[in-house]
Amino acid sequence: MSRRTIIVGGGAAGFFSAIALAKAHPGEQIVLLERGKSVLQKVRISGGGRCNVTHACWEPRELVKYYPRGGRELLGPFHSFACGDTMAWFAERGVELKIEEDGRVFPVSDSSQTIIDCLWGEAKRLGVRVLTGARVTRLLAPARPPAASWTVYVDGQAYEAERLVVTTGSNPAVWKLLAELGNRRSRTLAVCLQY
Repeated sequence: MSRRTIIVGGGAAGFFSAIALAKAHPGEQIVLLERGKSVLQKVRISGGGRCNVTHACWEPRELVKYYPRGGRELLGPFHSFACGDTMAWFAERGVELKIEEDGRVFPVSDSSQTIIDCLWGEAKRLGVRVLTGARVTRLLAPARPPAASWTVYVDGQAYEAERLVVTTGSNPAVWKLLAELGNRRSRTLAVCLQY
């Protein structure tokens, strides 16, 4: 039986996480849960419907200045994967990007659908299972991580997974679920990052 990872949140971060994990762990079941009726909705409206993919800034210390909240926390990750890496990732998948005078990066098509199609296509190619209308109502941490499973409740139905990744941003309902884990909250983050 293959291992399973559940990703909560069907936005750009959720899809990107699902794709990266599916590539890194072939054969692992990757299930992405989205509470809404469709995924990637913020991508669809980003940049006025053109999708502002990233910003043409190549120095992490400069890049974090574009993030009024969480800049310090992003500095480390931007040293590992930043704007140039993002642009290369899309280029490897056939998406042509352009840099505008103000440094914003958009698909040459000027359509967010180009980015949505790329993320959807890559997730599908790698076997990621996407469930919409899947509102997470409860999380149960494993008793002895990482050996045991997480239990993720979606409207009364339980899903089991060895790993859990939460990509819902500042969703207060999900933060409440995480807070209900009590002293296991740090364990939640550790399990999310064990890849």
